[in-house]
Amino acid sequence: MKFSVSKAFSKQALSSHSWLGLLVAVFMYWVCLSGTLAVLAPDLTRWEQPGLAPVSDYDPAMLQQAYEQLVQEQREFTGLVTMRLPTPDMPRPYLSANGQSWYITENGTLGTPKSHPVTDFVAELHAELHLPHSIGELVVSVLGAMLAGLILSGLFAHRRILKDAFRLRRKGNPVQSNGDLHNRLSIWGLPFYLMIALTGAYFGLAGPLNSLYADAFYEGDQMALFADVYGGVPEATAYNGELDLTAAFRQLQQLDPKAQPLFITFENAGQSDQYLLVGARHMDKFIYSEQYRFDAMGNFLDKVGFADGQAGQEAIFSVYRLHFGHFGGPLVLMLYIGLGLALTVITVSGIKLWLAKRKHTDIINDCWVAVVWGTPVAFVGAMLVHWAGLVSMTPAFWGLLVLTFTYSSFVQQPARVKQQLVGLSALAVFIMVTVHLIRFEGIYTDPMAVYLSAGWVAVAVALACYWHRLRKA
Repeated sequence: MKFSVSKAFSKQALSSHSWLGLLVAVFMYWVCLSGTLAVLAPDLTRWEQPGLAPVSDYDPAMLQQAYEQLVQEQREFTGLVTMRLPTPDMPRPYLSANGQSWYITENGTLGTPKSHPVTDFVAELHAELHLPHSIGELVVSVLGAMLAGLILSGLFAHRRILKDAFRLRRKGNPVQSNGDLHNRLSIWGLPFYLMIALTGAYFGLAGPLNSLYADAFYEGDQMALFADVYGGVPEATAYNGELDLTAAFRQLQQLDPKAQPLFITFENAGQSDQYLLVGARHMDKFIYSEQYRFDAMGNFLDKVGFADGQAGQEAIFSVYRLHFGHFGGPLVLMLYIGLGLALTVITVSGIKLWLAKRKHTDIINDCWVAVVWGTPVAFVGAMLVHWAGLVSMTPAFWGLLVLTFTYSSFVQQPARVKQQLVGLSALAVFIMVTVHLIRFEGIYTDPMAVYLSAGWVAVAVALACYWHRLRKA
């Protein structure tokens, strides 16, 4: 099958592709790089508190005891009370309420407060670019839509997409080598990138889309729409003061033996109309969870029906797992990390290609080097500053990034600044791993902490090798 478009159309597509890429490159780089790390969010939380042993089993009575302790200590709740149950990817039960979370001990008491500022930083950078929530989420969603535009315009701009699919020139003309790298990575992972773009666009655009759909089909009644999609409020027997999680779990096991309980939401916690929502995974489905609802005494009420309802419902509740690769185990995660890094490299190589074609340097070159190689330095530096108790990660990160921009603009030697920042990145990661080891006195009860620290060391070694190569060039 021959893929071909006219020269005129190809030229127009290439022009729109270049300008669209420049417009979104900086934000896209941050979103892609942080998104690659966000795939490992459950593992990062374990790495941040490595002294807690993984839990593979639990007793519902023990979980209930922890909840009752929370009710006694907090008494009033400003939002939902949720309990995360241990699963293979997150083997630590914890309870969240009033903006705080606590891990649940094996004795059924509230234990160590849950704290993961690094994971929060990564998640917020990826989802919101550290902007106010509603604005940032919309901006990132628009970036997803623009990424889809970049993918399609790049596809039509490349007239020899099939013929050049395996052409990769790494020596000689830098324009050719960067162009080949950009085009090959773009082609090889195209279905993945398009899926990431469309699912990413959905997250922030879901609100406006809900409003439009409600106006069109529900006479503007969004609550009626939500009831059809997310399930309405069930009629629960008044709470008689005898909470019984054991009964709820027993009935869930009878209803669906293959369902893997994931979380519990205590709706209207502590009130007379309290009821339970138990989210459970269906491992043969992409949905994040099916939701089973029980009254407070553990009597089954209904299930929402995400697993066996309308195709649209299942699609909506599959977006999260599909976007972050939280299905299929470690091999899928490694694939997502590799393709996420590839998308990051595509962003960088695309701008590098454009800069090389200009045949001159100016402040754009200085700033781009600061963005690409200043970001890892600022990220690790912010982590170290936060651990030292000086300032939280977000202002530290942006402050360090501004310093990097200032330095690069002052020196006006992009190649030299790049070499320095690559070397500094390698050194910073080595220091970070060492400081992490010292902070926790080498007590890594959770093996995931060992694996991630080893991964960080591998990143530092790779950066050091790249720095050595830059010095020799």
